[in-house]
Amino acid sequence: MAQQKLVLGFDIGGTKIGIGLGSGEGKILAKGRIENVNTYPEDVLPQLVSTAQRLAGEAGVKLGDVAAFGISAPFPADPVNGIMTAPTNNKHWRNVPILQYLKDNLKMDGCFENDANCGALAEWFFGAGRGCTDMIYLTMSTGIGGGIIASGRLVRGNGKTLSAGELGHICVELDGRQCNCGMKGCYEAYSGGRALAQRMQEELKDKPDSMIMQLVNGKVEDIDMVPLEKAVRAGDAYACALWDEMSRRNAQAFGIYINTFNPQKLVLGTLAWAVGDLYTDPIKKYLPQFCWKEPMEACEIVSSELRRDIGYYAGVAAALNHLQEQGK
Repeated sequence: MAQQKLVLGFDIGGTKIGIGLGSGEGKILAKGRIENVNTYPEDVLPQLVSTAQRLAGEAGVKLGDVAAFGISAPFPADPVNGIMTAPTNNKHWRNVPILQYLKDNLKMDGCFENDANCGALAEWFFGAGRGCTDMIYLTMSTGIGGGIIASGRLVRGNGKTLSAGELGHICVELDGRQCNCGMKGCYEAYSGGRALAQRMQEELKDKPDSMIMQLVNGKVEDIDMVPLEKAVRAGDAYACALWDEMSRRNAQAFGIYINTFNPQKLVLGTLAWAVGDLYTDPIKKYLPQFCWKEPMEACEIVSSELRRDIGYYAGVAAALNHLQEQGK
């Protein structure tokens, strides 16, 4: 990875797009955001180009000096062709050929990657995964996604779909809880933030005296991971039991990943660094039940180093990986 290379990164979210201009050594030279992107793509796409031009100016470089761009995008998508097909948080973006649009209008090479893969690349290049040849990055927030680095390369999977790394959707329970993806028994259905919120809302809607309901002033729709954490720290029986179940499922999934991939590190996103030891300690306690001792001891479970800034690094890291794979 040539340190002098300059690249652009676009991190596509449900309500905003983060754009970063970075270098191969991991320095973000300029960054910006486009808000309120839940509108029509024809209104937003030109802003991507104009913001990229503005950031280049702020950094004192010409857009022509930028070697490539990377798009970090949510799935479902068509990564082979760089098309955003049906992002769940943006109803107006349907079959948008964003990769080709940016190639045509920025006049540079570019790539399109799953946002969890981009998170893995960002932590691998610039964060907690530096120096690893084998690591797994897990997004641990609304849903659970994953990115896999094996033998020093990003694992993308079959060239027809490039859908490797959907680690939140391994089945951990036969005929288990309904997952938002449509399957049953997925790991995400037991440990994803959205799934846990939905479960609590259903189980507590008629229990106004429960601690969690009191923490949200009786507004069941406000129940999410924040009041759950507060109730666990306060020792509430329901919250502690649910947290314990979540932790066992986390350990079950991690054990599968460790036995399968034998990584040097599991790097955990959002919930792990936001909550801290309350989140990670129970996982480590249960982990010996679910994987062999030797690969478990050889794998370090750590939190993301990039934390909230990972979005600005995600597309940048994808672009740098793209250049690296091309030998540039």
